[in-house]
Amino acid sequence: MTTAVGDNPPSDLAPTGIASLSQLPEEHRSRGRTSEAVRDQLIEAIMSGGLGAGTHLNAENLARQLGVSHIPVREALRSLDADGWVTIRPHQGVFVRMRSEQELVDLFEARMLIEGQTTRCGAERRSAAQLDALEDILARQRVCDDGLGLAQINAEFHVAAARCSQNQTLVGFARALSMRARFYFSTVAPSRRQDSLHEHTLLVDALRRRDVQQAVLIVEQHVAATRLAVLDAIRDGR
Repeated sequence: MTTAVGDNPPSDLAPTGIASLSQLPEEHRSRGRTSEAVRDQLIEAIMSGGLGAGTHLNAENLARQLGVSHIPVREALRSLDADGWVTIRPHQGVFVRMRSEQELVDLFEARMLIEGQTTRCGAERRSAAQLDALEDILARQRVCDDGLGLAQINAEFHVAAARCSQNQTLVGFARALSMRARFYFSTVAPSRRQDSLHEHTLLVDALRRRDVQQAVLIVEQHVAATRLAVLDAIRDGR
């Protein structure tokens, strides 16, 4: 049976939910692109925790908060529903999707396949500049102790590692998976901080040596360990 949980109770120190959103900048309200800009802002708010799992997204309230008409908001919500970020419940409204065990299993199974292949290619094709970019991300990861910040850095790292494959189609898949994974990884980012940093460092070292077998093994173990940690978090209601 699928288990779903919401987020931790919000802090009183900062606004949460729709109130946490900022008005859409004027330059993002260009003709034909407003709904896309609204969609991007809502996805970022979901991934960063501003719009927690289960949050009710009322289109009229969102339009007022973002300073736009309700039409691009409704278009954005339909797009988010199609991509699995929200759930539309008949006669109830639109809600941020809950975290679930089944989606976690599916997501990390896909990550294992995609990241295994990008890593295999990356160990053979990576450039010196791409290794430098990974080292820069590791440097930021070492000094970051904020859970949401760590989740964002983690997503950046996995996309940067995928770029080593020199295959833009694979990078696109990895980017989409990393966005979804960030929604889950944020629940365990602080507890996984040191282990994740260690595993990322080992991966960069293997890519530097062009050690295909070791690099793929590290990625597979890393993805598996993260999946188990998030699964425990979901079951514990964190």
